[in-house]
Amino acid sequence: MHVKVPDVNKCCFCIPLRHGILIFAYLNFLFSIVSVAWLVITTELKRQSITADSSLEIMTSTVLFSILGMGVILNLLLIIAAHQKDISMLRLYNYYAVATLLAAMVPSFILLSRRMFSEVIVALLALAMQFYVIILVRSEVIKLEKKLLVCDQESRPQITEQAVDIPDRITLL
Repeated sequence: MHVKVPDVNKCCFCIPLRHGILIFAYLNFLFSIVSVAWLVITTELKRQSITADSSLEIMTSTVLFSILGMGVILNLLLIIAAHQKDISMLRLYNYYAVATLLAAMVPSFILLSRRMFSEVIVALLALAMQFYVIILVRSEVIKLEKKLLVCDQESRPQITEQAVDIPDRITLL
């Protein structure tokens, strides 16, 4: 099965791709901090009134804000990589962002089954923003690789086939 991931040339159809990645990286960084703080506060408030039913909710919320907390570090990596136009760091961000996105969905669905809608909405907004940033970063990596390939081809001398005339008296050994 082959799935085509869209190649985006502009962020939000109007902003250049790298600038859009930086804007979303800063927004995602701030939103990740806010969502982690929100989950910490709600978890601590529920921990004070702990019952047998809410222990799973507290544990799931703790796992979720740990995963989203790792997102704060990933967004910092993205900010640095986007400023430096570093292809390897951008790829590294994409690998960890996809893994974090998939890992954060499990506790989100557990919280959804427990009808903790405010925590789920905050988590899903953070995950949706992260998904869009993954697509933007992938497009930027493709763009930078194409640019690097063009520069490499231009810097190499063009080799044309020419006949080399070597006199018989000169030995090659």
